Amino acid sequence: MSTRGVPAPYFPSPPQGYDPTYFSEVMRSFSLFIQQKQNPGSEVIDSLKLLNLKVFENNADAVTGGLEVNDVYKTSTGELRIVI
Repeated sequence: MSTRGVPAPYFPSPPQGYDPTYFSEVMRSFSLFIQQKQNPGSEVIDSLKLLNLKVFENNADAVTGGLEVNDVYKTSTGELRIVI
């Protein structure tokens, strides 16, 4: 969520039949979740599989081919690179 420009969802006030304390707790939980998703921090993973990476010979070709800064691509020899 953090780099996609997706706004946080809007939660309207509950109807009269809902317990205000319960609804406040639900709102607080969702707000915390959204905050964590927008600021994910570091990731620790034990395996990673990148499927269907585009192939370019160099950074200039990758940019010309439509990739943006920080996108990942590979060369024809299988070397992974990041667009700068």
